Amino acid sequence: MLQMSKIFIGLVFWNVVLFIATIWLGVTHQSAHWQHQAMGVLTGVYTCFTHCVVMMHFMGSGKGIKEAVETYALPNDPKTGYVRRTRRFKGQTSGHATLCCMCVIITVWLGGWMDTHKFNPSAHRWHMWFSIFTVAYNLYAFWVEYKVIAENSAMIREIDAKIAAST
Repeated sequence: MLQMSKIFIGLVFWNVVLFIATIWLGVTHQSAHWQHQAMGVLTGVYTCFTHCVVMMHFMGSGKGIKEAVETYALPNDPKTGYVRRTRRFKGQTSGHATLCCMCVIITVWLGGWMDTHKFNPSAHRWHMWFSIFTVAYNLYAFWVEYKVIAENSAMIREIDAKIAAST
């Protein structure tokens, strides 16, 4: 019943759709300016939500794995064991997730700065270039998070198999 990979793919799919819609509204100017702003804020909130789901998944699965190792006396080598691997998984994702959320918040803030300084070309450039960086970095982070979620799911299946074999 490990569905986190599917849930994550769904979250990322809609995140990419929101990225595309926000960029399209900002670049083409086919709509009222407020629509790009509203879509940008929505995209920012949804992107932070996606990364928070990933962090919560690793907190919860790490606790569950630690309890399973203790309860069922599973082998847990300090260098390569299950608990160590969960810490490594959390370490591989939490930094990216946190930094992506910070980049999104800064991008939205820069958009607000640009809106209040419409005749300042540097405000426009800062918002545009930082938003490109933010989207690119988020796509990279999504790829890293997906790989680590897949590894974590495989480890959970391995633990489930060992528990089933011992009972």
